Amino acid sequence: MERARRGRLKGALGTHDRPASALGFRLVLAVFGALVLLLGTAAAIVLTHQAWLVVVLGVGFVAACVNVYWVSRRLRYERPGH
Repeated sequence: MERARRGRLKGALGTHDRPASALGFRLVLAVFGALVLLLGTAAAIVLTHQAWLVVVLGVGFVAACVNVYWVSRRLRYERPGH
C-alpha cells in the first residue's frame, strides 16, 4: 500500500504528480460574467433609467472585475512561465 505524499507537490503542471487546476476555465467564466454585468448595466442605463438597478449591476460589475483580477493573479502565480 502506497502512502500519500505530504508537503509540496513536485513535477510539471499537468502531470500525475501535479494535476492542472481549473483556473483557466474559471478565468473564462469570470470574464464572461463581467461582460454580462457590463451589458446589463448599460442596458439598465439606456432602457430603464432606474438608479437602483444601475447601482446594483454596477457594483456587481466592479466585483466581477475584482474576481477577474484575482483569478488572473492566481493563474500567473500557478504558472509563472506562461
